[in-house]
Amino acid sequence: MSSDPEVPGGNGVMAPSRVWVVGTPGSGKSTLAGALAARTGAPQVQLDAVYWGPGGVPLKPQEFTDRLAELLAGDRWVVDGQYPAAVEGFVDRADCVVWVDPPLAVSWSRLLRRTVRRWIRREPLWGGTRETFWTVVGPHSILWYALQVHRSQRQADAELFDRLRDAGVRLVHVRGGDALSSAGFGGH
Repeated sequence: MSSDPEVPGGNGVMAPSRVWVVGTPGSGKSTLAGALAARTGAPQVQLDAVYWGPGGVPLKPQEFTDRLAELLAGDRWVVDGQYPAAVEGFVDRADCVVWVDPPLAVSWSRLLRRTVRRWIRREPLWGGTRETFWTVVGPHSILWYALQVHRSQRQADAELFDRLRDAGVRLVHVRGGDALSSAGFGGH
């Protein structure tokens, strides 16, 4: 029997201790992970915040996995993101994996609004960088990247679920709507 706390408003659903949230860019991973962390009191680990160092320079692979190992050493956490090294090295510690999988039109429009908002408001990103006109519309824009990786990322998420299907991990696939309620963790 688990000693995990019941999720507030979760209708008797026991809160997993270690949740990993995956999905394409703009799918709502960080939003869902933040809400789950707030509800359960578990620390949120944003892989983007771990991966990107000062000036927007990525950490060296070993530094990234070492830092992540430190952050995931505890018994409770909510991770959002899915850098391949992170997934391969640590997803087996999760007792729940949530795949946030809205249609491309939904995730891309969210990403567009978020990116433009960050550019206009000059909001700092990981590593202290900020959006510029060219990072919004240029060839290295997250918007273009999201279109390029959407299909392959969905395939990687499906393969991850297949791999974990018999591993005793709670798997939750959320296609749309309110991800928090759809994931079985209660509504707002």
